[in-house]
Amino acid sequence: MTTRSPSLLPRSASAPGLLVLAGAGLFLAAVDAYVVVAALLRMLTSVGIPVLPAANLERGTTIVTGFLLGYLAVMPLAGGLSDRFGRLRTFGACLVLFAIGSLLTATAGSLGQLVAGRVLQGAGGGGLVPVVLALAADLYGGARRTTALGGVSGLQELGSVLGPIWGGVLAAISAQGWRWIFALNLFFAAGLLAALWPGIRQRPARLPQAPLDLVGALLAAAALALLVVALYAGDPQRSPVGSGFWWQAPLAILLIVLFVIRERRARAPLIDVRHFRDSGFTGAALTNALAGAGLMVALVFIPVLAQSSVFSLDPRQASFLLFRLLLGIPIGALAGGVIAGRLRSNRGVAAIGMLIAAFAFALLAGWNQDALRGHLLGTPLRVADLELFSAGFGLGLEIAPVSAALLDLVSDAERGAAAAFLVIARMVGMLLGFSAVAGFGLYQFDRVTARLTPPLFSLRPDYAVRLAQYELQLRQAILDQYHTIFTIAAALVLAGALIAAASLRPPRVRA
Repeated sequence: MTTRSPSLLPRSASAPGLLVLAGAGLFLAAVDAYVVVAALLRMLTSVGIPVLPAANLERGTTIVTGFLLGYLAVMPLAGGLSDRFGRLRTFGACLVLFAIGSLLTATAGSLGQLVAGRVLQGAGGGGLVPVVLALAADLYGGARRTTALGGVSGLQELGSVLGPIWGGVLAAISAQGWRWIFALNLFFAAGLLAALWPGIRQRPARLPQAPLDLVGALLAAAALALLVVALYAGDPQRSPVGSGFWWQAPLAILLIVLFVIRERRARAPLIDVRHFRDSGFTGAALTNALAGAGLMVALVFIPVLAQSSVFSLDPRQASFLLFRLLLGIPIGALAGGVIAGRLRSNRGVAAIGMLIAAFAFALLAGWNQDALRGHLLGTPLRVADLELFSAGFGLGLEIAPVSAALLDLVSDAERGAAAAFLVIARMVGMLLGFSAVAGFGLYQFDRVTARLTPPLFSLRPDYAVRLAQYELQLRQAILDQYHTIFTIAAALVLAGALIAAASLRPPRVRA
């Protein structure tokens, strides 16, 4: 069944065409979110910051946190704007903001300009996410909504997988090759704007008359910005949270409380906070947050373990190992949308996806020094590859049914804000999950390794034996830390599966 939201779409909108073009914009923004992973060192040296001493690399974290700040902080505003002024118009505005940020980044001659460009890119790219999800929900209803959401989510996750590869290829061309990463965004953005211009310039059939709750949007943006700064660990080996966590986190919580109070009293709230009383709404948000927590643990600690003395892989090999997990996410996202749509079961597909991921995380928690050696039935495919792929596939499988379950519960006039909240829940889950799990894991590691003392070099015959014993104990301490972290992550994802099974509802049929 296809349903159009008459208040937010142009009169002549073509559902498949709009969804493909909007999905392409989401893909572009997702590529850009992860593209600096392989190009960060080149970017720093190009603006006069040498790689050595190693302390200089900490200055590069502002490029990452700047993008995250813009990405999360603008989401509530972008979602609300799309509810008030139309999806395509807001989409176009976010794409222009993304292009301006790309231009600033591509021409940056200083770290300040780099950070400013990435903040604007994050703001534009982050704003696109709730707008496109809400657009998909406007264009399609019932079971087809889940399929549509699976399609755009799959495109977004595919962009996340290809981003580091794309960045690495262009950065490897030359010392200034990284600039083409962002310069090419201008051409892609211009092409999308040209293709969507007839719909952007055409006024939607009917727009809600209620004004945008700007105060509420600003409170939400400030709270999320503070939360990002508080929870982002620039140096996770020293602390799992930011240096100003102890004052930034309480202030962020205070702003969230003020936001809730504001929304309860506002004549036209950004989102009706009474939705949180609905177990389906809250359950979808919690499921997404727990999936985000598990994903973030995997993104950080699989490469860390791979490059440790346990496996001693180089950064390129560690990236390819993580690629197995990342590849499963877009495939799972697309499959989840199709399967949930055909079975008309958001609850079952989301719960099964989280169960698959939880089981895979439990298998990952059992890795030892031989984990990368076992092959599957004599094929080149390793058992570890299948475990990683299964974790990503399970996390991807839940995305579309969870999104559809939440967006089914809100009206057309607040669907953009609800989509923003859903994505924010996943991102906050990633930040909170990483901080909590990493903090506990680092505590355990420090407690164990505090008793380990490397032997002093000597010519005595037993020196080699004592050194081997020390290295064995150190590797075991690393594995114990890893086992603890992934066991906790498996428990978190399993909790998400139980919440999804208990709370999500089937697709709503609309006339």
